Amino acid sequence: MFSTAKVLKATKFVTWSVLGGVIVAGFFVAAFFPNYSVVRFGDPGTVILFLPLFTAFILGVLLVDFELVHAGLAALLATGTAVGLIVGFMYAPSLAGVAAGPPPYQGSFSAVILFPLILMGTVVGRAIGERIVPPEGSRMRQEALEAETREWHERLTKMEKSAPPQREKGR
Repeated sequence: MFSTAKVLKATKFVTWSVLGGVIVAGFFVAAFFPNYSVVRFGDPGTVILFLPLFTAFILGVLLVDFELVHAGLAALLATGTAVGLIVGFMYAPSLAGVAAGPPPYQGSFSAVILFPLILMGTVVGRAIGERIVPPEGSRMRQEALEAETREWHERLTKMEKSAPPQREKGR
């Protein structure tokens, strides 16, 4: 029913997507809550805009063996993971019963910011990754086409050598 190759491919897809979401969430939390972060950023806006694009670009390059629709699904999964972790971090003190006040709402609209950036980065990364590292199926078709072209070229060369030279009419 399930082949090992399909299970491994699905596992790879989910793993890369979730890890992309974890990376984005980690830097988002570090940008929004610098007091709880080891890494300090001068301007959180650069992190919020460029890190999701860069991470999603790498995700797209890693997922070149998948269809373009799967890149969109990976963007949804990465965004969902990132938003879940960000919201979880924001509401963790309330859930633990140690909150001094309402949770900060700085990151509550992160999905509105993250999804378009991650989607664009994933699609662009997949497109460029397809040029740099073509998928296995495309590579095999290209090699077969090259072999067929070489074979036709050799046949035409043999036919030209074995055919008698023809004279032009009118001379």
